[in-house]
Amino acid sequence: RAAFFRGELRQFLLLARESEAGLPTSALCVNDVVAAELERARVLGEDKPVESRFHASHRLHLDAPERVLAVLVGNLLRNAFSYTDRGEVEVSIDAEGIVIRDTGVGIAPERLAEIYRPFARGEPTRRGGFGVGLSIVRRLSDRFGWPVNIDSQPGVGTRIEVRFPGARPELVAQGGQ
Repeated sequence: RAAFFRGELRQFLLLARESEAGLPTSALCVNDVVAAELERARVLGEDKPVESRFHASHRLHLDAPERVLAVLVGNLLRNAFSYTDRGEVEVSIDAEGIVIRDTGVGIAPERLAEIYRPFARGEPTRRGGFGVGLSIVRRLSDRFGWPVNIDSQPGVGTRIEVRFPGARPELVAQGGQ
């Protein structure tokens, strides 16, 4: 958990640095960043009956700061694992972006409208985090033009979609990542 909180502090510092000078952009593969962040987030589900799956029909190539993409995806994946007590977290990549689905606790409709506010939490009674992850996601998605859509239902789970306009998709052979 301490590493989790240090991660949120690093994200604040990244945002401060990004807003001051901008971050270097490079050609990157979204799939590689997602796979690395998924490995990091899986530790949050190790002591629970939570399966994770990763499927990609395409490899997405994007010109962006790699660290920014890692922060955005990492926040979404950590939330998926943190709020899923049993079931699964599934990540898929298609020609336009990423979809993260979980079978977690879900977010009540009245809370869904508030989740991007700093310190707001989808499920306030759960421990962990500061409630800033989705506000960071929103700021980065707005800054880089990566629309994020969140649908959630209490007791069913959450579906998050991140689209990357301008990404260059490459079809993956059957069963690839």
